[in-house]
Amino acid sequence: MADLIVPEDVVTACAESLGAFFEPISKRDRAILAQEHLAVEQSIKKAEILERYVDLKGKKLLEIGSGYGTCLAAWIKEFSVDGYGVEPSSLGFEASFKASKRIFEVNGLDPEHIIDATGENLPFEDASFDVIYCANVLEHVQDPEKVVKEAIRVLRPNGIFHAEIPNYLSFFEGHYYVLQPPMFSKGALALWVRLLGRDPSFAHTLNTINPIWCRDVTKRLNEQYKVELLSVGEDIFLDRLNQKPFVYHRLSTFALTPVFDLIQRLNFGNWIGTTFCKLQAFYPIFWTVRKIS
Repeated sequence: MADLIVPEDVVTACAESLGAFFEPISKRDRAILAQEHLAVEQSIKKAEILERYVDLKGKKLLEIGSGYGTCLAAWIKEFSVDGYGVEPSSLGFEASFKASKRIFEVNGLDPEHIIDATGENLPFEDASFDVIYCANVLEHVQDPEKVVKEAIRVLRPNGIFHAEIPNYLSFFEGHYYVLQPPMFSKGALALWVRLLGRDPSFAHTLNTINPIWCRDVTKRLNEQYKVELLSVGEDIFLDRLNQKPFVYHRLSTFALTPVFDLIQRLNFGNWIGTTFCKLQAFYPIFWTVRKIS
């Protein structure tokens, strides 16, 4: 595992910015939220998923929404990627942008590889990267389809675009940390969390993305580029459901762990997981696209 240094001042900054913001939303302690967000072992697990589709060694990689920088820094050290990140420094993002540069400096990496930009307007030439990665970003941006089109634009032929996204046709809302029925709109999500006694204002900002939307966008991408849809994540969900314990870390620390233990005991032949996939209710989405040309 990458020998990555995460300075205490970065941990504190994360707890007092990201953690403080999500503490009242998720009803979880800000220090725990910061610890989860900065966990290097989770960065390596994310890379292992991405490596189902591409060998990361030596690849030129862009992370859209690089946040506090631990994932990108770990991948540079562990997989020798030529890694770049875009993260806005505007209001609401100052702490993450500054902290990511701090992590790069402390670990002997070039802080200029963290660039002040948004996913809707990537400051790179066409066909600049072998891999484009983003995690828990598309549900927050102003125009998720424009972000994806920009990602494909700067991706080289035979390159991989890979995004981890909450599935709003599933059973779990990862920001509020609550169960949910399928949600097709942010308005419905806001009403749901209000019924649960939570502040709905944040829900109004979320893009309620689902696998159907991902497939539709992939088809529209082919109007300008030639791309191939590799997965929206059903295969990974089925693999995880067969592992003991259930290994999606945000759910494994949740009070629903006994529920997932029961599901696994009943899941002979993975019939429950297969049913979830047919209903498009797997969690999360791992949307993976290869650019052909």
